[in-house]
Amino acid sequence: MSELIGSLYLTGTGVRFIVYDAAGVQVARHETGYGRSSPEPDRTEYDPGEIWQAAQASVTAALAGPAVSAADLAALGIANQRDTTVVWNRRTGQPYHPAIGGFDRRSGGHIVALGDQAAIIRKKTGLTPDALFAAGKIKWILDNVAGARADAEAGEALFGTLDSWLIWNLTGGTAGGRHVTDVTNASRTMLMSLDTEDWDEELLALFGVPPAMLPEILPSSAQGAFGATTASGPFGAEVPIGAVLAGKQAGLVGQQCFRRGQARYNCEASSTLLLNTGTARADAGENVLTTVAYRFGIEPTTYALEALVPFTGATIQWLVDGLGIIRGVGEVEAMARRADDPEGMYFVPAFTGLTLPRRDPGARGAMVGFEPWHSQNHVARATLHALAYQARDLLQSIQESSGAVARQVRVDGHGAWFDMCMQIHADILGIGLSRPADVADVGALGAAYAAGLAAGIWQSVDEIAATRRENHRWSPQWMEDQRQRGHAGWLRAIERCNGWAGTEATPTGDHWATLTGAEWRADGSR
Repeated sequence: MSELIGSLYLTGTGVRFIVYDAAGVQVARHETGYGRSSPEPDRTEYDPGEIWQAAQASVTAALAGPAVSAADLAALGIANQRDTTVVWNRRTGQPYHPAIGGFDRRSGGHIVALGDQAAIIRKKTGLTPDALFAAGKIKWILDNVAGARADAEAGEALFGTLDSWLIWNLTGGTAGGRHVTDVTNASRTMLMSLDTEDWDEELLALFGVPPAMLPEILPSSAQGAFGATTASGPFGAEVPIGAVLAGKQAGLVGQQCFRRGQARYNCEASSTLLLNTGTARADAGENVLTTVAYRFGIEPTTYALEALVPFTGATIQWLVDGLGIIRGVGEVEAMARRADDPEGMYFVPAFTGLTLPRRDPGARGAMVGFEPWHSQNHVARATLHALAYQARDLLQSIQESSGAVARQVRVDGHGAWFDMCMQIHADILGIGLSRPADVADVGALGAAYAAGLAAGIWQSVDEIAATRRENHRWSPQWMEDQRQRGHAGWLRAIERCNGWAGTEATPTGDHWATLTGAEWRADGSR
């Protein structure tokens, strides 16, 4: 039996196809980008056809080399950007409208109009109602595209996140393509009940979504359930699709966070934390989501809590574009190392309001505690401290509202390469941090792990965990009194920001928004 696994990873900007061996090491890799458009300021769209073409191009290019062929692949795993929504025609394969991206806000008015019904959504799905999720996007397409609703009710129009769109095309498209998704992607739509792990009739009625257009919900990893690629497609052979995972959850698997209390922290423009809470659903406050981490075969579902720390890498980029005190984000660590600990000086990057420790749309950013001897180096160091304090508030909120405790944080993303920043996080959080050998492709690796599990390359998650390759670890160096004193000062600084723009202020974004143009890169590029 072959021990090579293919992984297709769809991001917000392109498709990566990576082949891994049984040790989790890359054998072949290719990435093809695709475009994004913003026809209006609050709208984000993609061409589904271009995404499919990019996927084909990545597969063809990676398999063109001497290292691997489609015949060598035991299975294929898929991971995808979770919230982009596609509605297409079953018979023609043509989308009714461009794919609506995750951070598109066009359905925000309907979400606000839900009123008291928002509590129903929260209880059933674990999600705080938001235009980010697919339900509102589906409703908008059905309400605004001629013929779409009638076709959906007749079963001619199909809905899917990008995984469903890709699987349908890979397995035959109009000639019998499989219309399926996995439980992690379905859990992000605001249409699936966490209790039943199936589409919920009350939620479908709430958003006016006909059941006939929805994909079948499957486990994240299941041998034969997702079908196989066709010989006429980019693989040129039948390759079993063994696993599908939503992108963030795929990163949790790629970081081998299989134990309760293990967390994955993805450091990008805005940073996301997923905390494995085990096989029992744990609910937290409104700024923290309950979601499915993964479900492998017939094993019990594993759940996670998820939350966003807004303006992390984007805050560093603001030092470049806004203040102009550094030429590129790669300089921030060098500057911070030239400053001693700025105890008593704080930077609160509440650019669009605060979410933690309590939600306040009227809050605005501030720097407090300045003294004449402070320099731009201290600003750089205080910025790194601010990112860590935001993460601490998030973890504390999770613990207080759900009882779930993070025992280890595994970091990845561009920001994870900043050693001093990660050490500051360990000091302020009081938790050990771990960085894997590959911080860029943990989502693709997670999809490969799940597919390999379905194919029998690994017999258990313990065997997968044994393949972990670490690059660095950080342990807390602060004493507990320093940690508590620093956090108390941070909370006082936040108090100065509360309500600055007024209680009726409308922020320019919300707690799921991100600076989509900013990436936290060591060379300062974007």
